[in-house]
Amino acid sequence: MENKNEIRLIQLNNYVRPKVEENKSKNWVLNGRYNSFYQYLIDRYNGSPTNSAIINSYIDMIYAGGLSAYNSNTNTSDWVKLNVILKSVDLRKVISDFVLFNEFSWQVIKAKNKKDLGSLKHLPKERVAPSLENNDEEIEFYWYSRNWKDINKYKPLSFPAFGTSKDEIEIYNGKPYKAGKTYFADPDYLAGLPYCEMEEEISNYYINHIKNGLSFGYIINIPDGNSLSPEEKDELETKIKSKLTGSSNAGKFVLSFNGRDAEITITPLQVNDAHKQWEYLTSESRQQIMTSHRVVSPMLFGIKDNTGFGNNADELNVSREQLIKFVIEPKQRFILDSIEEILQHYGINLSLYFNPTNVTQQTTQLNSHVCCSDEKKKTDLDLFIDLGESEDLENYDLIDEIEVDYDEEENLQLASTGTAIPNAKSSQDGEDFIVRYKYVGSPNPEREFCQRMMSAGKIYRKEDIIAMGSKSVNAGWGANGANTYSIWLYKGGGDCHHKWNRVIYLKKGAKVDINSPLSEIISTSEARRRGMKLETNDTLVSVEPRNMTNNGFLKAR
Repeated sequence: MENKNEIRLIQLNNYVRPKVEENKSKNWVLNGRYNSFYQYLIDRYNGSPTNSAIINSYIDMIYAGGLSAYNSNTNTSDWVKLNVILKSVDLRKVISDFVLFNEFSWQVIKAKNKKDLGSLKHLPKERVAPSLENNDEEIEFYWYSRNWKDINKYKPLSFPAFGTSKDEIEIYNGKPYKAGKTYFADPDYLAGLPYCEMEEEISNYYINHIKNGLSFGYIINIPDGNSLSPEEKDELETKIKSKLTGSSNAGKFVLSFNGRDAEITITPLQVNDAHKQWEYLTSESRQQIMTSHRVVSPMLFGIKDNTGFGNNADELNVSREQLIKFVIEPKQRFILDSIEEILQHYGINLSLYFNPTNVTQQTTQLNSHVCCSDEKKKTDLDLFIDLGESEDLENYDLIDEIEVDYDEEENLQLASTGTAIPNAKSSQDGEDFIVRYKYVGSPNPEREFCQRMMSAGKIYRKEDIIAMGSKSVNAGWGANGANTYSIWLYKGGGDCHHKWNRVIYLKKGAKVDINSPLSEIISTSEARRRGMKLETNDTLVSVEPRNMTNNGFLKAR
């Protein structure tokens, strides 16, 4: 037995998926040991090129053109306050944390009087840990440490949770609901993390394989190896393994403990189909990373694929719209809800949205309702918006906002004169109620017409909307590029993401009991039963053009 050679095969290190552990040994809960799961996610962001490209793109798409408010015209002082309270650099950091971790933390700092809001600051999420829940399953405060690995040097400090104290500083922690997760929310791309690490390892493997002379490993013959004790062999193996294994050394090696007369030899191993293995693993890891991020088309992130999808402008536009609708907008809304919740707590009421990236300075000014004073310079769209009324009607209570019903179609014709009278009575109005229409839909419009309509936030008579069908309010979107078409039916044109909602206002002091539960949420049929003669509208009025035949175009695109 002593004369037989002993051979040991040393494999590359196996991938071990990190565990998310809730450590309750202290009066805080850490996301993995030392709160290290956050650092693990940061490492995957830094190491995986596909993961990094997607995350960076999502951050830019969410922030887009920065914050704005639909009602900044009626709450100018609140809008000014917000620009003092929240800086864009902090908003970008919060967005970054949200995309990377699916969590974020605001530092809510009160003003000197401790009644008003002083500022909103970003807190790095990896430095924040929640306290244990109380008996009411509430988190009463949060802990902050610059380094959870060295809490003796960086002693954790506790701050009350938002809205629970009169302290100067509170912490607001934002995270979507995740089943089975009490304290933390896993990132949306959690299932793709093994492939992020695979992509990193492949990258290291490529580089070091070249540095090692394109060899995939070695056979190392150890002379007189049989004379070594098992402990000495283990020690030698450990030393060699620490030097040679891992993706940084591109392969594995075989130890052969030979007899006394053998020479030390190192024989390289060759793998002829290595490029095929690399190609498959690279493609597979990239595809799985994109799947975990719900990427619609890799071309949106500068990644070329062989599927044929996303190779022309129309397909790219559709892909981008789908990505914004199903991925970006929900994330935007979650962040905006957190800001609005904090602002409303301090009496600041703003309906916020993110400006689309193509919003110009002129549009920004229009959002703030700073317009030209010379009436002759106003466009047809300016005049149309001026016809609109504020949603807060002085002598009326809003009792319902609904999609237009279509019990039957009416034969709608454009108004022949194209005239409109601001604040006039509509033919649909009754003695004790008035009927108006509101432009609703995607909060991130790309066309100027839709941007202007959404930012104005006004309501309109049906007659005024129909009359605008003979005006150039959205030039170029009519049939065959015409400047006029039915705004009533086709809104912002083909593939538009907006529609008209009917809003019904009840006159204050009218005979109808506005304190009745029925008046709080009243349907069109109930309104008719109570004496409101509401005519039916064409079925297309409450349909977004993108959901019409051919996406609202004359022919399929």
